Amino acid sequence: MGAKGLGWPAMGEGPRQATAIQPVGAVTGGPGSAAEIGDFARFNEIAAAAGLAFVVVANALFVQVDGVWVMVPILVVFIGLLDLARRAARRGDMLRSLLLISIANWSIALIVSFLFPFLWPVMALNVLMPLALATPHVAKRELAFVLTSGAVVIACVGAVGLLRDDDGMVEDIADEFELALVLAALVAQTVPIGLVIWQNNQLQRRSLDRSMALNESLRESERRLADSRRRVVRAADVERSRIERDLHDGAQQRLVALGVHLRLLESRTASDPPAAIDEVNRSVAGLVGDLDLAIEELRELAHGIYPPLLEARGLAEAFGAVVRRSPSPVTFTADDVGRHGPAIEAALYFAGLEALTNATKHAPDADVALSVTIDGGDLELSVTDDGPGFDSADAPVSRGLLNMRDRIAAVGGTITVDSAPGHGTSVLARVPTDSGT
Repeated sequence: MGAKGLGWPAMGEGPRQATAIQPVGAVTGGPGSAAEIGDFARFNEIAAAAGLAFVVVANALFVQVDGVWVMVPILVVFIGLLDLARRAARRGDMLRSLLLISIANWSIALIVSFLFPFLWPVMALNVLMPLALATPHVAKRELAFVLTSGAVVIACVGAVGLLRDDDGMVEDIADEFELALVLAALVAQTVPIGLVIWQNNQLQRRSLDRSMALNESLRESERRLADSRRRVVRAADVERSRIERDLHDGAQQRLVALGVHLRLLESRTASDPPAAIDEVNRSVAGLVGDLDLAIEELRELAHGIYPPLLEARGLAEAFGAVVRRSPSPVTFTADDVGRHGPAIEAALYFAGLEALTNATKHAPDADVALSVTIDGGDLELSVTDDGPGFDSADAPVSRGLLNMRDRIAAVGGTITVDSAPGHGTSVLARVPTDSGT
């Protein structure tokens, strides 16, 4: 079986080509958000490590103030808090990670403003970083709390820096050096803030793109559903017309003829000569034959609507009868599939009939195999042949394939058609046995 299948030149688009709809996740969660917060914490750690190295080198070689060494353990604790924040983000605990980042940044901002008041504008930016980082990751209530807390902290930083003025740890620094240090630190602080803003922008754009993709997928699904409904209505109209035509051209004509002959018989009497009586007997025999044909035609018509054997005995028996009546040899195998809902059995039965009809039509000399099995909780129908095949990428979609797809999709199943020139064709339909239909 494998890649073999029914040589259907009119069957192109495989129903496997389904549009995968990705759900739009909230920006407050997901691996992407956790990774971005973790990246910020890592960047902040690197910046703190660089600041620690700067403090050690600058104080050892230039400033040489004993009190400055207090910044070493403070920065070490700061790096430790950021490491904990990064680990929390890795576990997906973003609220804890944001809280640790805020505590670390706001604490260092207050301490540095107290020890080195001239740096308070730089520390104000340090307070703003957690605010910008938290904006897309927390709910409305938490965001209000974060913004209020940030406003209080930044006010404290400004007050400490302005009130202490030049009363910091370092008594006297040249104005030029102080100006250069503050300006350099301000520029340096804008880099992580810019990165946070960039990340937030990317989060919003990705969320918008996912929303637009989902909306487009929904619109496409609605169009497909509308097309499917129109096809179902058209198919029902065509089927009604076929039934009316078959009744009119077949059984109805025979029954009308029977009525005419019966009326002729009514005009005969027992006083008719023996030859007339013999003619009546022959007419009655002919009428009985016509009646048998009319009954057989009605049975065939009813069989086309819903086979009595399928209703009474299930898929295996119904397909067995189809195979026995088939004009071409068909290899048939069936597991003990049991009984299922009428809609499921009818969908697979008529899909199998359509596949066999196309195999007989387009690959009359091919070896055809039909199987009905249970695989992983799904009811599976397979029809394959080793006929001439066709290029499924270029062939148009036939009415038969559309009917099969609609029938199988209506019971929650899928159908795939594999074919290639010279390699036959395979039709595989799978329907969940727990679909409830």
